[in-house]
Amino acid sequence: MIDVAIVGGGPSGLALAILLLESGHRVKVLESRTAIGEHSRAIGIHPPGLAVLDRLGVGAEAAARGMRIGHGVGISRGRIVAELSFGSIRAEHRFVLSLPQNDTVALLRARLHSLDAGALATGTAFASVDAHPGHLLAHTRDTGGNPGTVRCRFLVGADGTRSDVRRGAGAPFAGHRLPDTYLMGDFPESTEFGSIAALFLHEHGITESFPLPGNKRRWVCWIRESETASLPELIVRRTGHTVDAGRNSMLSRFTTANLAVRSMNPGDVLLIGDAAHEVSPIGGQGMTLGLLDAAGLTGILDAALGGRISGAGLREELDAFSRLRLSAARRAAVQARVNMALGRPMWRPATGVRDALARALFASDRFSGAVASTFTMTRGEGGR
Repeated sequence: MIDVAIVGGGPSGLALAILLLESGHRVKVLESRTAIGEHSRAIGIHPPGLAVLDRLGVGAEAAARGMRIGHGVGISRGRIVAELSFGSIRAEHRFVLSLPQNDTVALLRARLHSLDAGALATGTAFASVDAHPGHLLAHTRDTGGNPGTVRCRFLVGADGTRSDVRRGAGAPFAGHRLPDTYLMGDFPESTEFGSIAALFLHEHGITESFPLPGNKRRWVCWIRESETASLPELIVRRTGHTVDAGRNSMLSRFTTANLAVRSMNPGDVLLIGDAAHEVSPIGGQGMTLGLLDAAGLTGILDAALGGRISGAGLREELDAFSRLRLSAARRAAVQARVNMALGRPMWRPATGVRDALARALFASDRFSGAVASTFTMTRGEGGR
């Protein structure tokens, strides 16, 4: 019998598996995909998430592969109106690491394989779970449709926003679909920003620009649902910068939402990461939230599997874990909503007032320090 079956081989699921294996437990990760995706997807790992990667044994290699963002600028009408440095935040890592999610997953898979070559079962989709005295029976299907079963003591859903585990547990998302839509793409570097993140405040909506490893840069534009212009057209129109339209390595259009379950331990299963809470990508805090979920749950499962807690005591620990982590997700959701509100179109005559206010506020070390701590998730993050 497996101690913990984890559905989903993304960063949060792999992190939990690694930590449990290091604690001496038997783990199986069920991943429906047969290979790591080619698209970069999420790229930002904040300082608390970097601390988890250190704990997993991949932090140094991740930092070596990624781009360290330690500085950001806000630009309006061709002029810098705000600057933000992460040099004063209270964390071991005073930067946000830009590393494509597929690279992060590759590092975590290699670490998992070094601990247990058979722990990851790719091409294995979760179907349902049955509860029995003392264990759970997870039903699966492989890529050929053949059924299988995994007998385990705990089942954790780390299978993303469309979680089959969450749906099977009857734990629906609650929250809000948000009105903002964005167009996003990765292009060869064509600016002089280097490792600096740049936010272009335009009357027709914000454009964000972040460095990527491999001499690339990500661009994200707020758009109206009826917008027909291409991303390269929007970039040059709103920022003055040009990108090579024929060499984008990723292009997507996405809407936004802030959603969460009422409890991360519904019924017989547990939920972490995007399976438990979907936070708008604006702010990039989702991956770090999932890594912290994994780190927080590890200690509880280790104690339960070691016989140190059980019954009502275990339920109390899981309830406390759920409240703490959902509170962290709510904080991230509030920050995301603020970020999106600031990036929406603005009446042109009001932009001068906004720019003057930004200059005055960010001239204050206290204000800019508070913003830096909030943005990097080093303020109020107590979920480890």
